[in-house]
Amino acid sequence: MKPVYVTLICICFTLFSGCRKKDDAAAPSSGRKELVAGTWKQKDLVIAVSVKLGGQNIPAGTSMMVLAPMLGPGGALITCTKTNTYTFSSDNKMKVSGCTELLFPVTGNEGTWSLDIYDAVLLLKSAEGKPDPHWIDELTANSLKISITAVIPNVATVPLTLILEKT
Repeated sequence: MKPVYVTLICICFTLFSGCRKKDDAAAPSSGRKELVAGTWKQKDLVIAVSVKLGGQNIPAGTSMMVLAPMLGPGGALITCTKTNTYTFSSDNKMKVSGCTELLFPVTGNEGTWSLDIYDAVLLLKSAEGKPDPHWIDELTANSLKISITAVIPNVATVPLTLILEKT
């Protein structure tokens, strides 16, 4: 009887010690952080959904640069962003050269960035640590499209897609 108990104890020990989870295993990288890191130039800013403006139907994908002259003083906030550049460094610092009042009022010109929610969200944080999350609509080696909800004074709160091109 004793050899059976010794054998069972050895089998149990082998099974339970072999199934131990490794604590030091790092989660595999999706590669998206490496794609985001770098300097990006604003290519366009488009309306994300179809809307009516002054009785006209404006289809999704229409450039806000075209619509800006029809928006009065609020249009100046849009055209001000036309030459913006965005730098996302590999050490998670971010900097915007240009106007941020319309697109990034929380983050401003400097802060930090990371990817969140399965690398589907570009999480910006202001220098004071205030979070400013944006869904990534598309990411390739040369193109980044992110969702923005912008408040255009005296017009509306508008869902936009910021289209960036890697420089």
